Amino acid sequence: MEPIGTGATANVCSEAAKGIFHQVKRHIRYVIFYQKIVDKFEQKHWTLIAKRTSVQQDVDVAERNGEKIKADVLDWRHRVEKVVTEKEKKVKDLEVKAKTKCFFGLCPNIKSRYQLSRKAEEAAATFDELIKDCQFERVGYPDVPEPVVHTDFEAFKSREEVFNDIMESLKDATTSMIGVYGMAGVGKTSLVNEVERQLHEVEVKLFDSVVRATVSRIPVIKEIQDQIAYSLGLKLEENSLVVRARRLCERLRKEKNVLIILDDLWKKLDLEEVGIPFGSRHKGCKILLTSRDQNVLSNGMDATKTFAIGDLENEEAWKFFRKMAGDSFESDEELRSTAIKVAEKCARLPLALATVARALRNKPLIFWSDALRQLQRSYLEKSSDDISTEVHSAIELSINHLSSEDLKQIFLLCSLLRRDTRIEDLLRYACGLGLIKGVNTMKAARDRLLKMMSTLKESCLLLDSKSTNEEYFDVHDLTYIVAKSIASKDNQVLALTEEDNDEDEDEDVVADWLNRESMKECNKILLQHPRINKLPDQLNCPQLFLFLLFSKDLSLTLPDNVFKEAKNLKVLDLTGVHFSSLPSSIGLLTSLSTLCLDHCKLGDNLTIIGVLKNLNVLSVLQSDIKIVPKEIGQLLKLKLLDVSGCTKLEKISADVLPRLSKLEELYMGGTSIQWGQPNASLAELNTLSHLSTLEVQIPDAKSAPEGFFQKLQKLERYKICIGKEWERFGNYQYSRTLKLRLNTSIDDLNHGIKKLVERTQDLELDELKGGKIALKELTDEESLSHLQNLHIQNGLDIESVINDKNEFPRLQSLTLQGLPQLVSFCSQDKIDAPSLTQLELPLFGEKLKSLELKDLQHLSGFCSNSQNKVIEFPFMKSMTIYNCPKLEGFICRYTREGNRRISSQGDLFDNKVAFPSLEEMRICYLRKMKMIWRNPLPPNSFPKLQQLRVEGCDKLLTIFPSNMLTTFQRLHRLTVNTCGSLQQVFEIMHEEKESALLATAQLRELHIGGLPKLKYIWKNDPKGIFSFKKICAISVLGCRSLKNVFPASVAKDLPQLGYLAISDCGVEEIVSKLEEGSDSEIAVNFKFDQPYALMLWRLPELKCFYAGKYTAKWPMLNKLEVSECGKMKILGTQLDSPIHPPLFLVEKVIPKLQHLTLDSDYIAMISDSQFSSSLFHGIKAFQVHGHGGKSIDFRISFLERFYTLENLTISYYEIKELFCTEGDTGNEEMYAGTLSTIRNLKLVALNNLKDYLWKQDVQVDHILPKLETLEVHNCYNLISLGSSSASFQNLTTLDVWNCEAMKYLDTCLAVQGMVQLKKLMVRDCISMTEIVATEGDEATCDIIFSRLKSLELVNLPRLKSFCSGNHTFGFPCLEELIVSGCPELEIFCKGVLTNPPLLQKVEYGNDNGHWYSDLNNTIQQMYSIKAGFQAIGYLVLSEFSKSIEIWKENIHGSLDFKKLKVLEVYKCNSMTYIFSVSMALDLAQLEDIKVKQCPIMEQIIKKGAEETEMATLLLPMLKKIRLESCSRLTSFCMGSITLQCPSLYEIAVDDCPKMYALASKREQEDIEVVGREKIPFFNHKVLCANLQYLELSSTNIKILWPDKPDRATSSNVLNLQILIVKGCHNLEYLFPSLLAKKFERLHQLSLFDCKNMEEIIFTDGLAAGEGIPQIYLFTKLQILEFIRLPKLRTFCHQENSETNTLFNQKVAFPSLNDLRIVGMGKCRKIWHDKLTMGSFHELTFLVVEHCDKLSNVLPFDMVERLEKLETLQILECESVEEIIGLADDHGLNSNESIELKSTTKFVFPRIRQLILRKLPKLIGFYSKVHTTDWPLLKLLEVCECSKVETFAGEYINFRETQGENQPVISVQQPLFWVTKETFPNLEELFLVWNGYMKVWLGHGPDPKQYCPKLRKLHCPKT
Repeated sequence: MEPIGTGATANVCSEAAKGIFHQVKRHIRYVIFYQKIVDKFEQKHWTLIAKRTSVQQDVDVAERNGEKIKADVLDWRHRVEKVVTEKEKKVKDLEVKAKTKCFFGLCPNIKSRYQLSRKAEEAAATFDELIKDCQFERVGYPDVPEPVVHTDFEAFKSREEVFNDIMESLKDATTSMIGVYGMAGVGKTSLVNEVERQLHEVEVKLFDSVVRATVSRIPVIKEIQDQIAYSLGLKLEENSLVVRARRLCERLRKEKNVLIILDDLWKKLDLEEVGIPFGSRHKGCKILLTSRDQNVLSNGMDATKTFAIGDLENEEAWKFFRKMAGDSFESDEELRSTAIKVAEKCARLPLALATVARALRNKPLIFWSDALRQLQRSYLEKSSDDISTEVHSAIELSINHLSSEDLKQIFLLCSLLRRDTRIEDLLRYACGLGLIKGVNTMKAARDRLLKMMSTLKESCLLLDSKSTNEEYFDVHDLTYIVAKSIASKDNQVLALTEEDNDEDEDEDVVADWLNRESMKECNKILLQHPRINKLPDQLNCPQLFLFLLFSKDLSLTLPDNVFKEAKNLKVLDLTGVHFSSLPSSIGLLTSLSTLCLDHCKLGDNLTIIGVLKNLNVLSVLQSDIKIVPKEIGQLLKLKLLDVSGCTKLEKISADVLPRLSKLEELYMGGTSIQWGQPNASLAELNTLSHLSTLEVQIPDAKSAPEGFFQKLQKLERYKICIGKEWERFGNYQYSRTLKLRLNTSIDDLNHGIKKLVERTQDLELDELKGGKIALKELTDEESLSHLQNLHIQNGLDIESVINDKNEFPRLQSLTLQGLPQLVSFCSQDKIDAPSLTQLELPLFGEKLKSLELKDLQHLSGFCSNSQNKVIEFPFMKSMTIYNCPKLEGFICRYTREGNRRISSQGDLFDNKVAFPSLEEMRICYLRKMKMIWRNPLPPNSFPKLQQLRVEGCDKLLTIFPSNMLTTFQRLHRLTVNTCGSLQQVFEIMHEEKESALLATAQLRELHIGGLPKLKYIWKNDPKGIFSFKKICAISVLGCRSLKNVFPASVAKDLPQLGYLAISDCGVEEIVSKLEEGSDSEIAVNFKFDQPYALMLWRLPELKCFYAGKYTAKWPMLNKLEVSECGKMKILGTQLDSPIHPPLFLVEKVIPKLQHLTLDSDYIAMISDSQFSSSLFHGIKAFQVHGHGGKSIDFRISFLERFYTLENLTISYYEIKELFCTEGDTGNEEMYAGTLSTIRNLKLVALNNLKDYLWKQDVQVDHILPKLETLEVHNCYNLISLGSSSASFQNLTTLDVWNCEAMKYLDTCLAVQGMVQLKKLMVRDCISMTEIVATEGDEATCDIIFSRLKSLELVNLPRLKSFCSGNHTFGFPCLEELIVSGCPELEIFCKGVLTNPPLLQKVEYGNDNGHWYSDLNNTIQQMYSIKAGFQAIGYLVLSEFSKSIEIWKENIHGSLDFKKLKVLEVYKCNSMTYIFSVSMALDLAQLEDIKVKQCPIMEQIIKKGAEETEMATLLLPMLKKIRLESCSRLTSFCMGSITLQCPSLYEIAVDDCPKMYALASKREQEDIEVVGREKIPFFNHKVLCANLQYLELSSTNIKILWPDKPDRATSSNVLNLQILIVKGCHNLEYLFPSLLAKKFERLHQLSLFDCKNMEEIIFTDGLAAGEGIPQIYLFTKLQILEFIRLPKLRTFCHQENSETNTLFNQKVAFPSLNDLRIVGMGKCRKIWHDKLTMGSFHELTFLVVEHCDKLSNVLPFDMVERLEKLETLQILECESVEEIIGLADDHGLNSNESIELKSTTKFVFPRIRQLILRKLPKLIGFYSKVHTTDWPLLKLLEVCECSKVETFAGEYINFRETQGENQPVISVQQPLFWVTKETFPNLEELFLVWNGYMKVWLGHGPDPKQYCPKLRKLHCPKT
């Protein structure tokens, strides 16, 4: 066994040995074959590197081809990079070590070689594996390319709405195709690029893919397919369009949601041919199109929605231009001015702006000037192409693309005429030129023209007029230039406008052109107001067929033969030319088809026209013709005759009209034609068999012959006005207009008129009589199927408009106004439950777009709804509801029993009415409305509302209740005014925050004012719910309860805010502090990037901008106005306290400003600081604003620091004379240097300027050498300007307004120096009797206003003449003369008057004008027709004026006083009242009523018997009522009517001894009844929630307010600030107890001479808890005066209190400063011993006089409250024994001993003046031992206080001298115990008439040592 075991062991050992050998061999191999292994590594390494390089080359090729790299290639590359880097590093490191030797360099490093060899072999194996993996056929693959992101989009504000609409439409599942259209260069492509970008970047994708293709004018289908395919990553290699379309369609259908943008369509594109699946083939496919032609989108492509892109707004166009051009011109004023003009010529087109701006970027002035000259040329030349080639080419392409030559010629004619031409004139020209082919009638021609113009508008080559007048069209400025260049080729057209006049040259542009030889080829000449001296004797234009001349030069004459060589003329228009006679060469124009002589002075020169036998159109619109002569009857081919607006036209020759047998259109509106023999008769109109259009005014329907109106049924177009005094109707929106003002009842209406009503589109009814249902008797038809506009006004009897059978399926506009009895639109007299559903809408179909409800006193609801369904007005865009006091809900509901029911919640719009398209809404003076809308609204209501105005709704508490903001997201402008109860605008509840998503409001403008109870604009911070970052402008005015404007989150995110104005508010901080929980240590950053204007006015409570830590940046601030912000420093310096830093540092903000307004405080601060004058160099306009009441002199020398000042305004300063103020040197040379740059000077409310602006010897021309404009406003004490002849040599504009005392403007000598004057305005100067006055015996002279172009004399009620002297006047350049509101003006001037050659008319009223041969005759004629009363603004009625006679004649309202603002009535001895209620209804603009010395006046407004149904009288603008010395006046308004005056803030009544009420039902004969009753002055019939000032003197008032006031009465006192009552002897108390707490804002209470006044607040025995408060708190009262109230015992009665204490614990005055108590005979104590805490602590001034029952003045505890008292006067109080009473009111007798228990010290820390006068019983200051300290007292007077034994004595510590055991001393105290601390600052001491009073007690030291500053002692020895 042993051998066997040994063998086995041997085998094992042998195998082990072999294994070990192999292992050793392998490891030894790494050493032995070291070099071979390393070489192999190197080989594999280089092979891998080569492979990597090869693959990288393939990758580069693939990427260049737009392919994406395959994932395995990317992975392989990544592994190669990683392996090569790692292995290479390790091998290289070991290789370095392997080369080192050991044993002193004798042996190789075996270990290192081993390690290197092993690592190299591992690396080579890895390399080899990677080499084998590199077997790639292709490294890349084609993929969908990433979209190109356009980041250069300019977000214009004017485009935001369109952009948002497009984005919303893309989200709308019902909208599949959307179109965007606009003219070339307007930015369509840029807009859709931005749409694409935002769709790609939004997190929640609307579309899986967004692809786009450009179509272009000539679409190539293959290219369009390739563009779409490329965006989808699809390769279309086929040639067949059909196959390619199929493949593209299949690919698009794989996209669940895809948007395809097709840019630049010119015509319909076949989507199927392209391969775009659409509609039912692929519901997930939407298409966005752009085109220049709306017709291509709407009709060609059937787009669901289309959006127009217009040009930019002026401001954003300039901002964009400036961005493109750089800011190189900002520092160069001349270059900047040129740049602005260049930008204007780019016509607000983005493409034009960009190309021009980039071309001129950083160029010097010479390049800009050259570019401007090129752009100003009448047509483009090649030299301008390099500026805007793209724009020119694009527009020209659009023109050439028009579908027909006729269309192109019409367009070119439109372009040449531009915006100054009516469409009607265009028609007349086009017909005359034969441009409208294939038509035989004017109607057919008009229809064809309108269709052509529609096509041109759809192509964006024509635009709608920028005005609202649809009679006109417009052409874009650049389109005009391009069209002009096309039309002017080959010299065929000459078109010159006013813009072609060079202001710097006086050359005759027209003459230069007309005398050129090239004019022989000219066929059209259009001269629209160019500079023209004369026309050539003959127009050498044989090819001419169109000649248009529009002239303003009345001196221009036409040579007699001017048209002799232009016999081919077809159209001749001579507008605005004054002819002595028509050129005889007109008679040679036998081819003439259209002749227009509009606005011409023609006289009787029309006879020559009779020879123009081919004339089709004759227009003499608004010319001065008086007769249509018989020769006109020779125009047998005449189709159109227009004599409209010829106000002097009275006669049409008989038989002229019947001879015009071809006449189709006759326009005679606005004439004075007398119908009937010997003139033409109305019957002649019925003979015109072809007549299709008639415009005529018929004064009396009864004058029409029988059957006349019946025969007018054939008319296709008409404007017929029946009744007198209709304004000329110019609204051509409707083809058939009928206006009725009838003298008879509706029952007598002509049957023919009824038939006309049935066909009428525009129906206006005024003063309907005799019917309760307006349209019931007007038509026999139930459906007025043609009616589109219905306007009904001034119908006193109308209760409803229709009955339940009428319908208006096409009605678009409805206006109901001045219908006091209207209850609802539809008559609801007989209703039973089953018929309810028949009464509901739609009465109007679905087309109603505009609704106006105005002055409807009894309207309770507009329409009815008995079922629980939503009534929708789908197309309504505009709604106005104004002064409907009983309207509570828009919808009336009826119960099943037929009873009317209005929502008890008082919401105007409930959840059963919807307005999906409403854009504008005005809601004004709805007294019953508590809420505008109910939450929630129907889903589709108000989503498009953009403008909302709310005004005069006194029960409204909030505008947008909680959870409703999202509904009104698109609101752009919000205005809220005079809503007395409104507390918040946006209500945001905290619970909304959890569920609401952040949304952005589109609000841009927010304007609020006159909201006395407004507490919040945003109630709670909308952070996380709503963003208001698009707001651009905010104004907040007159919100006294508002504490802050913005929540912090809103203020932090206002990037577009550009305008912020806050004034007359109680604002304490502008931004409210962040909510609790926010980190208050971190400063909040406010950055206002845009604000260029910040205005802070009269904010007395403003403490800070933000209560926490903050930084605020205003980099763009350009205009800053700061005045009367008392508690906060807006402007300051770096030296100011860092704890309360100013909002702006002067040194940082001033250099940025161009406009600055400061009040006197900031001017003083700047004057006292040493600022560098360079800070003020940028300011161009500066206003200095005084505080009015403070007498502060402004020193003109302050302006020395304003080197470049051009505009200076000085307002509300107490300046006595300009340029001679105290503290200034008066040196005119100094002033001249200071004011030499001033161009515009405005002086406002400088009421200390007496008589004249400056002294007569002041050389104003030296001080203000560059003065061009002078404005003098509200300077009430000026008699005239008082200037010298040299004062205004450079003055171009003079404006004088509202200077009450001014009797004349200036003297003859002074006005002779106004040689440059171009515009003179004198307005609202009520004392002015003449403009130019003659001084004394001044000789007559020639006064020539050589440059005066415009003269305005407005509201000068006493003006008799321009000048009463016998001077010669000339006005050679006068073009405009406005004489309005000058009822006493009888003659212009009494001297010689050279007739102004350029003056065509004297304007007055609403664009009315008169002219009668010359200026003096015109003024005399205007006086005779009472023109001075038309649109009068300021009227003075007196017994000695003609105005009083006219007013009496107008008592029934025949004259129009709708614009009357101020009415002054004085010394009228024959008027018992001024207005009837119906007259007063028209006084919507009346602001001020003054009535004085009218002895028989009984009421101001009286309700007549015929006005019994009128319930409310609204005077919305009335601000002041002043009544004085009217001995029989009993009330302001008499009759059962509610007087509503939401703006009234001042009432003053003086010396009206019978006046007892503001509104009363009593007649004068009931005055005895009044004497027995206590009728309140204010009651529920008077609504004046904004009343701030009330002064009543010498009246018969018994109580001011009812003892139990209602809500209306309570609202009248909420804003009352000043209450003054004098001599009202019947008043026993002032405030009823239930009302007293409402006087929250009372600032001043003054009561004088009310002999029966017993208490101020009358409680009538009511206890607290019965509506009576525990304490009456007058928080704002600062001034309190009780003067001569002999029976007044107490302010307010208190139980268990002395009745004779004036102030007890029931009242508190925490803010009272000034207290005067005089003549209070019953008052025994002024103050209760224990007063309410916090009362009287602010008292600074106290006077007590003639209070004979007082024994002392101040209770002991009162003294500590007087820490701020500065003046104390106690005068003539015969019972006062001491000043301060004892605490327990038990003092000592005069000779009793003085207790020594303690010494009391009284300190009066701020009193500066102490006067004790005529106090015969005064013994001492305080009866116990005391001392007093008066640290600031400067004046002390003790006079006639005979019982005071000693004035003063040195204070002795009696305890020390007498000892503790002696309790009293038997010494009477002096008035003052003194120490050296008693009177340290006393300067004046008066001790007079005090009997035997000793000055000093004892024989101590000199008493003067206790008064170290005494400088005046008056103490006669007694």
